[in-house]
Amino acid sequence: MENKYALVLVNIKGLGVKTFSYIIPDDMKDIIQIGQAVLVPFGRQGLIQAFVVGFSNYLPEEIKAKKINKIIDTTQLFNLEYLKLLEWVANYYMTDFVTVLNMAIPLKLLDKSSRTEDYIEFVSSEKATKRQKEILDILKEKGKTKLIDFEKEVKTTRTTIKKLIDLGCIKLTTDEIYRNPLQIFEQKVEPLYELSGEQKEVYVKIRDKINSDNKFPILLHGVTASGKTEVYFKLIKNTLDKGKNVLFLAPEIALASQLTKRLTKKFGINEVAIWHSSISEGERYDVWQKINRNEIRILAGARSAVFAPLKNIGLIIIDEEHESAYKQNNPAPRYDAKVIAEKLAEFHNSPIILGSATPDIVSYYKAKNSGTLFELMHRFNNVPMAKTSIINMQEHKRSAYKGTISKILETEIKETLEKNQQVIILVNRRGFSTFTQCQSCGTVLECPNCAIPMVWHTDEQVFKCHYCGQKMSFPDECPECGSNALHNTGLGIQKVEILIKEMFPDARIARLDSDVLIRKNEHIKLLEKFQEKEIDILIGTQMVAKGLDNPNVTLVGVISADASFNLPDFRAPERGFQLLTQVAGRVGRGEFTGKVLFQTYNPEFYALESAKEQDYSDFYKTEITAREDFDYPPFSKIIRLILSADNQFRTEKSAMEIALRLRTLVDKFGIKEKLEVLGPTECVIGRINGKYRYQILIKNKIEAKGHAFISKFLAQMTVPKDIKLAVDVDPLDIL
Repeated sequence: MENKYALVLVNIKGLGVKTFSYIIPDDMKDIIQIGQAVLVPFGRQGLIQAFVVGFSNYLPEEIKAKKINKIIDTTQLFNLEYLKLLEWVANYYMTDFVTVLNMAIPLKLLDKSSRTEDYIEFVSSEKATKRQKEILDILKEKGKTKLIDFEKEVKTTRTTIKKLIDLGCIKLTTDEIYRNPLQIFEQKVEPLYELSGEQKEVYVKIRDKINSDNKFPILLHGVTASGKTEVYFKLIKNTLDKGKNVLFLAPEIALASQLTKRLTKKFGINEVAIWHSSISEGERYDVWQKINRNEIRILAGARSAVFAPLKNIGLIIIDEEHESAYKQNNPAPRYDAKVIAEKLAEFHNSPIILGSATPDIVSYYKAKNSGTLFELMHRFNNVPMAKTSIINMQEHKRSAYKGTISKILETEIKETLEKNQQVIILVNRRGFSTFTQCQSCGTVLECPNCAIPMVWHTDEQVFKCHYCGQKMSFPDECPECGSNALHNTGLGIQKVEILIKEMFPDARIARLDSDVLIRKNEHIKLLEKFQEKEIDILIGTQMVAKGLDNPNVTLVGVISADASFNLPDFRAPERGFQLLTQVAGRVGRGEFTGKVLFQTYNPEFYALESAKEQDYSDFYKTEITAREDFDYPPFSKIIRLILSADNQFRTEKSAMEIALRLRTLVDKFGIKEKLEVLGPTECVIGRINGKYRYQILIKNKIEAKGHAFISKFLAQMTVPKDIKLAVDVDPLDIL
């Protein structure tokens, strides 16, 4: 029996997960499906976008249903299981469902005007009807044709085009798809490597764990260059052999692109697709259609790939799982792809593997205590770890080049270049200087919109705010005292680049940071040049610490190795340790031994010592004790409430009122020991984009019950219109 009504979810914020019934017109009954986008009349708002989420044949008599106006696109954007995942995301991250829906699904693909780059190409006409063959004949005469022009010329519809695609008569591509990096990869499939003794042992244990009923996330902790990827590949092949698909996440776009290249070489270009926020709308549409047709066996991508509607998932892998890039900090929903991937694995009843040389403390703690921790403690083929030395700049600054590059590091760079080997220099600061200060009155030049110092960028000769993007030229005088004593202070990557070029004028030097990555895929090209030995010295921010596997790199130098430890955040020691350990792992991965030099003013700090020894276990023991003493994760879950507004007094007052109400409620239910409310306090960065910021931290030690308690409290609370409230569940920083 045909369905009479469609249940639709309207695309309006604030309504939550609420459906409305609409009559299905006769001409739509054969093609309408769950997950399609439609246009429906909705009160005074006229025609609005909605999504089909179900069907029915009955409606209360008092309800006068209207007709669906149009099916925007016959593409099935999601199924009910996918809808349940998005609903869970909205509930967990305490945000509006439609906000999640708009973020997860590339809705722009439904707008014809956003796809003017779409092209149709002729394939065959064997299964076409008479009318379809007439259309195909026109297409064949024209060759590759713009979709919009084609629709107008032959007066057909997108529905007809979809049918032709389904029949295999034509294919839809885009003008940009031919610039997709996948298209230039070699299509020759390489055999999988034979696993080493330790790799094979760990692989067998993980395989056996996957075959058991235990669905805890599995953690593969392997030192840098231990061959974790080859273990992944073996597990992927097992999954494909079972007829199931694989989702493989990397923390950043550059790493996702490198990973995709390796996957295509191992499993074939037709089996693999890439998904991240920087692929074009045309590429995204093409991949989305292939996923819907279940043509993709392995989907690789950055954090947004967790929302791609991949079907029949049999394995999820999250590489470099410690990376903060898996968490979206702004805008809402402030989701963590790792957390959602775990829920996705639960929905698909599939295993999930986390991998890292420096695991997140929380991940390691959970795996260690649940019997799902597997470790590769030696490099592949037992290649020795690079020798790491600490240079105390308190002793070496006077002899250092312009107080920055120690004599020891200078000598090592020179000797490395003489051997035709390559160097990585890590500077965890963008720009030329970290702040500009008046030496007469002490004033630090700050962004007019944000409570942070402006950073001087010498290549553009401008100050930049790294939060709001504000730019300004160098002032003629101090804005406070009028003197001309403004002086650039601190150390940025551009300054280090200039110094290195002065010291080694004949070397081929490149800088890798977000400021130079203006053009699409520029980072990929730069890394390929480095891999091809066209760059001698690569100077970069934390981007150089991730994913580089260049056997000709034999020296890593870190300028200001203690910079990451100085942030007022409980995760600062962990982040600093991870960064130093990861960048040290980039060296000595081939036949040549390597050296790592940490320049620091705080040589005895425990995290620095652990990074020097590449000893995660030692760092973990110290860090987990501190976390337990202060009830930080994994011994609690943190929810951060951030209030911001133009008026500082009103922002602080609102924060105080919310904190008071919450404490009163917590006391009333007798759970203040389990649900600890801290603050409000001014945020470390007290003003961004002209908005004053205050925060309330909640340490939740009762898991789901505490989460539900806070969620209900926020749902019933009304915030003044001029105050913005942001909710950050499981924040990765408290700045």
